[in-house]
Amino acid sequence: MAYNSRIEKIRKEANDASAFLVFNHEHSGQPATRYLSGFSGSESVLVITGGENFIFTDGRYFSQTKEECPDFTLVPLGKSTFFEDLNKIFEKFGIGKAAVDPLRTDYASVSKFKEKIKDVSVMSLENVLQKIRMVKDENELKLIEKSVSIATSSFEELLPHIKEGVMEKELARKLEFLMIENGAKKIAFDTTVASGENGAKPHARASDKKIKKGELVTFDFGCFYRGYASDVTRTVAIGEIPSKLSEIYETVKMSQEAGLKAAKAGISGAEIDKICRDCISEKGYGDYFLHGTGHGLGMEVHELPYVSAANKEPLPENSVITIEPGIYIEGIGGVRIEDTIVLKKDGNANLSGKLFKR
Repeated sequence: MAYNSRIEKIRKEANDASAFLVFNHEHSGQPATRYLSGFSGSESVLVITGGENFIFTDGRYFSQTKEECPDFTLVPLGKSTFFEDLNKIFEKFGIGKAAVDPLRTDYASVSKFKEKIKDVSVMSLENVLQKIRMVKDENELKLIEKSVSIATSSFEELLPHIKEGVMEKELARKLEFLMIENGAKKIAFDTTVASGENGAKPHARASDKKIKKGELVTFDFGCFYRGYASDVTRTVAIGEIPSKLSEIYETVKMSQEAGLKAAKAGISGAEIDKICRDCISEKGYGDYFLHGTGHGLGMEVHELPYVSAANKEPLPENSVITIEPGIYIEGIGGVRIEDTIVLKKDGNANLSGKLFKR
């Protein structure tokens, strides 16, 4: 099972500690629980020790835990206090140090732990799960591919509805509805629909503005499928557009294609970023490329590895990244094109595939 190999990686990373804890609370945005155990509920604590794995949860999830987490011992919450049961586990396995990810574990949980269990110290393993999750296994790649497929096919269904007089909000709602209808569990983030001058805002909110002829419209959208995200951006033209907008579009398209052509395992995020940025700078628009070129994608919309000037580390094989250069000019508009790719030794597999221009 994939979970066993993931747990072994955590044990190796936490070799200075005898246990690794993952606190999962509703709305915490913590994917580590599902990644390590398969549990998809909203309230739990995982305790991974050298000899046995435990999951604490309440009565809402007892049956679900048995189905999703057969390799974890269920410790029911409610019959006794959490810290009493946790301390029993620590005593049984002789645990004197427990590790947590400080970027993913809330301060209140750690403070309470220190207050209640004084004989066990807490060790920080910053972003440890994101680092492990950078390299996707075959099942993860299939789930991401399906999530991307739902998003892109839904956008293709939306294309006939993108026309003069339709409000940005209407198109955003329609696209989100299509993604759910096509199998998504939920929307990954607020859908961006930015037309005309609104396109100069990289993360513009869909508004009551009506689309006009001669404008560019940028759509940034994605969904979750079985715990894995998609993230796609397309820019379309409504009828004939001014030459300035056409030049901006072609510049971004050229930049993005250069990044796609260069991307493979072993190249750094900084190198891809420079390739894309240089293309845009050579056309005189370097000051209008306002963000990094891309980011990792998986159980979170934004995760490691990042495709930016700051990341000089080689990108690993079977990591999943986006490539999304853009140009944003106030008073004129903007363009962004984003695809999701899987890095291979000799290149990459583009999961989102098409560029759209109407």
